[in-house]
Amino acid sequence: MSAPDTLMSQDLMQEAQAAPASKAEVDRLDFYYGDFRALKSISMPVYDRQVTALIGPSGCGKSTFLRCFNRMHDLYPGNRYAGRIVLHPDNSDLLAREVDPIEVRMRLGMVFQKPNPFPKSIFENVAYGLRVRGEGSRRRIEEKVEQALEEAALFNEVKDRLHEPAYNLSGGQQQRLCIARALATDPELLLFDEPTSALDPIATASIEELIHDLKK
Repeated sequence: MSAPDTLMSQDLMQEAQAAPASKAEVDRLDFYYGDFRALKSISMPVYDRQVTALIGPSGCGKSTFLRCFNRMHDLYPGNRYAGRIVLHPDNSDLLAREVDPIEVRMRLGMVFQKPNPFPKSIFENVAYGLRVRGEGSRRRIEEKVEQALEEAALFNEVKDRLHEPAYNLSGGQQQRLCIARALATDPELLLFDEPTSALDPIATASIEELIHDLKK
């Protein structure tokens, strides 16, 4: 092999090593509301430890696409999927009929456009998913709740009032609480549907910084 060929081979190897790993793969995804085809043959990778942004005008299908990942469309009759969304590393198709949507939602966390805390305490909002998953250890739940609140940059603001109603929090705090709730169950993917659109600029900056930090 000549010197130029060797250099080219080394460059290709470095590029391959630098390329982020794929966490999920969308393969020829179609989605239908009844007879209306809302999504048409979408194929794209979703990379591990990266922020993948969907950009487009209102009504173009961004939320529809996002909600395919955790099978939220299953909650309404007449909706159907075609194609695949494959989650790595186990290569499971999230849209396969034999896959339980509840299992899918356990693996993927979602934060909606507007904060939607449960009518429970701050602590119980974050602990809820852990209890649903069958976690029975009080100590383990307390550790995970604190960890999730810290990751959502909220713990220092609420550590002395964890048993107060979540509705007592400001809008930005409620949204960070919803992020903590999503983080507590260690999701493999986090889905954000315009999570800052209802927040003020200061709260928006906090959420955007948090999303950047979560890539780690």
